[in-house]
Amino acid sequence: MDETAREHLGIVAGGGRLPQLLISECQSQKRPYTVVALEGHADSLEEAPADQIRIGQAGTCFQTFHDNGVLSVVMAGKVRRPNLFELRPDWRTVKFLARTGLKAFRNAASVGDDKLLRLVIAEIESEGFKVIGVDDVLSDSIARLGPVGRLTPSAKDQKSIEAGLHAARALGRADIGQAVVVQNGVVIAREGLAGTDALIQSIEVDQHSADKPILVKSSKPQQDRRADLPVIGPETVAACVSNGFGGLAVEAGGALLIDPSIISELADEGGIFVVGVGDETKNQDGDSS
Repeated sequence: MDETAREHLGIVAGGGRLPQLLISECQSQKRPYTVVALEGHADSLEEAPADQIRIGQAGTCFQTFHDNGVLSVVMAGKVRRPNLFELRPDWRTVKFLARTGLKAFRNAASVGDDKLLRLVIAEIESEGFKVIGVDDVLSDSIARLGPVGRLTPSAKDQKSIEAGLHAARALGRADIGQAVVVQNGVVIAREGLAGTDALIQSIEVDQHSADKPILVKSSKPQQDRRADLPVIGPETVAACVSNGFGGLAVEAGGALLIDPSIISELADEGGIFVVGVGDETKNQDGDSS
């Protein structure tokens, strides 16, 4: 175990199961941790957090971490970007906004998630904390090459996945989203601000067609791995099954799989493939990250 893995970990908890998985991993490693939950976002914690705060209460978050001896900080879970009215910033957050500007909260399209998260990471580090990625703690949850479950994509599916990866990375470079839906080699939908779940629900599947849509999800080429890595969980797989998708492909080494055994079971029962795909497509389109 390296020195970072022994450090008191501060967990900024958003929605979904990812924060609780971090807590469980800390408990299994006997690693000290302190949880600050984001009000209106954290919804799956099994224990009361040290503090529950608005996103605009950066000062309270930092003070809680300092008081508890936190050295490393990880941000985990789904977070919906608040508007200025919801933000209600404390003085520490006001100082952050004075340096970075208000446009990220006035118009989400003007400042993408990747840019905003980089600014947030820099602000946390300015307080003397080390920001680490979820994958630094949950290394066993990183998607790996190959199928998750019994089913695998056909040769035709693989060509569609390749087209989807090119499109997903282009979308990521524009700091818009991480996922696309592809069918018969053609991209039919791209993720927007509403997220992956909304993307899946937006597809009307022709149940009589032999070509089923495929969800393809990739990290943004310029993405800081310490924030917003793509996440696939059982809910995503269940949504793909219920909406008539043929499968789901995710970037191996660049995404997290939550509860892979449940993902495998759901995929097998639903008759779809879930697969981690490699770097050959990334290398072809000129990315080195």
